[in-house]
Amino acid sequence: MEWLSLLGILGFFSVEDMRKRSVQLVALLAAAITGVVMHLYFGRISIWSLLGGLAVGAIMYGISILSQERIGKGDALLIAVTGIFLGFWGNLLVLWIATLLAMCAGIAAIVFFQKGKNYELPFIPFVFASYLIYLSINHGSLA
Repeated sequence: MEWLSLLGILGFFSVEDMRKRSVQLVALLAAAITGVVMHLYFGRISIWSLLGGLAVGAIMYGISILSQERIGKGDALLIAVTGIFLGFWGNLLVLWIATLLAMCAGIAAIVFFQKGKNYELPFIPFVFASYLIYLSINHGSLA
């Protein structure tokens, strides 16, 4: 049930990110509350792992501030939400795969579509794709 909720959350925010290049803070808060409620009900990951997953998003938020938002704050907050669902290691894996996918798309945009190095890609669709890969890797543990 948790995996399906996160899939829907990431699908919704992917569309928003592609259309508006931003995410709604209220919707992110609702997603975070959903994750906490599901954690309390299912208790699949430890509280320490959940806090570690949140920390990944907090570190990314700090990087967003330090880089003058080259990484969007909304992207960082969404990574914090995925951390509530996935815990520390799952969140790191999803973030790592998303970063690799975004890097490949960025290189393709530069090489094949003559975009400049400052061309901005919406990041959340890569998080969504990364989560689909994560699910396919962990297909046996989707209780």
